Amino acid sequence: MLDSPELETPGDDLIEDAARWLASLDAGSEDMRAFEAWRDADPRHAAAFAEVAGTWHALNDLKHFKAAPFAPAGPVTDAEVAEQDENPASSPTGSRRTLLRAGIGIGVLALAGGSFTYRAAARDMASTDIGQRRKIVSGTDMAVDLNTDSRIYWKDGAPLQLWLERGEIAIRLVAGNSLSLITQGGTFHLAAGFYNARLRDESCELTIIQGQGRLGDDPKILAAGETALATAGLATVRRDENEIDRVTSWRSGTLVLNGESLDYALAEMNRYLEHKIVIGDPGLSKLRIGGTFDTADPSEFLLALQTSFSIRTRRDGNGGVVLTRA
Repeated sequence: MLDSPELETPGDDLIEDAARWLASLDAGSEDMRAFEAWRDADPRHAAAFAEVAGTWHALNDLKHFKAAPFAPAGPVTDAEVAEQDENPASSPTGSRRTLLRAGIGIGVLALAGGSFTYRAAARDMASTDIGQRRKIVSGTDMAVDLNTDSRIYWKDGAPLQLWLERGEIAIRLVAGNSLSLITQGGTFHLAAGFYNARLRDESCELTIIQGQGRLGDDPKILAAGETALATAGLATVRRDENEIDRVTSWRSGTLVLNGESLDYALAEMNRYLEHKIVIGDPGLSKLRIGGTFDTADPSEFLLALQTSFSIRTRRDGNGGVVLTRA
């Protein structure tokens, strides 16, 4: 009679690695694709992560970890081993391993689906393709609308946490809740209200439609009607309440232009199009455009260019549209 195979218990080195992955993923400082590649490379990785995630979920707090980017664990020195043997409770490594080992027995979940463990212990994700819009509701606390080509992660808690990885979103936060909005430009701390956030290069632009917030540790309050452009944790703030309708028009599938250049107008319209519109004559780029246009169908936008500026359109070999003078 053959013995039943047993799942190998993850070693301390894998537990350390898995814990660092989870801490970095929870802080939003690690790439989920890189994590999944590590997890799927070896069943022991998945088991170690499930063990760590189970303990994380049970304790709801791993204060021994700092939210730092992932780095493989280095070897433990003889001095560290001696110190742990003499006083295991006071050793950060020993204490951490004691906490993580409390989750033994959960490893089998990883074999049934590592992504389930990740989602339960860390973050949920939603995204849109080019031209799509989507609404996500997190219980009764928060609703998020995603614009074209966007991706978010979120996690319940107090405060709620929301990571904007790509694109643009509108956030409605119900009274009694607060939110940490984590972006490449910095982390916004928001009270209940209505907000629009859009990534721009290395920055994040946050428009406060209702409510208030602040950026990072800056005590300055951002108020309704203000737009903050956050870059590397610092913000420049402007106020233009007439801009609110333009900023939020995408939620109804429209693009509002108020005399912006054709260059700008095309950059905005092309966000929604698989087949882009490009300028074939550089002299057209500074033309000023105004109006409200359907982002799902560029035909009325192109017709307005033809009618107002005698611009000719033609299809290129890739299905895009080239603009030239008539």
